[in-house]
Amino acid sequence: MMSSRERVIRAIEFRNPDRIPILHGVLPAAYFAHGEALVELLKEFPDDFGNKPCIPDRNSIYEPYRAGRHTDEWGCVWENEQEGMLGICVGHPLEDWSNWSGYKLPEVLSPQQADNVQRNLEAPSGHEHYAFGFGTNIFERMQWLRGYDTLMYDLALRSKEAYILRDAIVEWAVENAKISARTDIDGMHFSDDWGTQVALIISPETWREFYKPAYAKMFEPGKAAGKHIHFHTDGVTWDIMKDLVEIGVDVLNVQHTIMDIRAIAREFGGKTAFRSDIDRQHILPHGTRQQIREHVKEVIDCLGSYGGGLIGHGEIGPDVPLDNARWMFEAWMEFGTY
Repeated sequence: MMSSRERVIRAIEFRNPDRIPILHGVLPAAYFAHGEALVELLKEFPDDFGNKPCIPDRNSIYEPYRAGRHTDEWGCVWENEQEGMLGICVGHPLEDWSNWSGYKLPEVLSPQQADNVQRNLEAPSGHEHYAFGFGTNIFERMQWLRGYDTLMYDLALRSKEAYILRDAIVEWAVENAKISARTDIDGMHFSDDWGTQVALIISPETWREFYKPAYAKMFEPGKAAGKHIHFHTDGVTWDIMKDLVEIGVDVLNVQHTIMDIRAIAREFGGKTAFRSDIDRQHILPHGTRQQIREHVKEVIDCLGSYGGGLIGHGEIGPDVPLDNARWMFEAWMEFGTY
């Protein structure tokens, strides 16, 4: 029988896995809403990336997901009214650029932390599943550090502050990636939400001039070490998908349900792997069993019918009924066999 790790690698590389691999996407708020019933459901459909379903400790979840006001490791202040959902960044340590002279980025990944990752992978059952290393989100981090409006002015005016901050974050990200790439992880995951419901947040020309070379540098240590590059981005991002593939992205996690999935299939089907994004605005939280089944089947037909090319994923939020989550997983298993 094919191991989970082999299944994921074969799917990404279009080498005929036995079935579409599954990646659980569960917001902490969903665990808080559904409790052990959700844990038991997820156990019926194991995660090929090794994630073990459990109700998170409310005191240990990442600061932006905690209720109340918290400061993260970058000095950004978050406010949250619904625990387990991403809050809103309300405090921007570099909104006043005069703070830059005294600002310090977080410590990069230490060799000891990398050694711990490696030891876990070398444990008897440690590498049965596909293992991720995580990169940074440069566009979102720049927003949180500068504030959204301030960053938009920076980009529009091509201010020196934008270039200084971008280059500092890229240097930090590259150092992290170099250390992470020395371990036996299988892929490296990066993310930035680049789209609104209708278009890219900035012009494609500005994105290509300012951010495309930054991502290329951030991806390079992983590419040089033979790791897959995964990239998540929400919104309408059609204009930059080809660019992302050009600079080394192996797995795109885009919000294909608000774009033309048939056009995506024509352009990228069988050439680029996808981590699916089952419609979490309408179908997954509110759809019938038949609607969910038909939707999952369409995603497989468009993006995963090439001897691979698809990772089955749909984000489960607190508004997704357990029955709907079950119907999604059942559809992956029914229609996702090669």
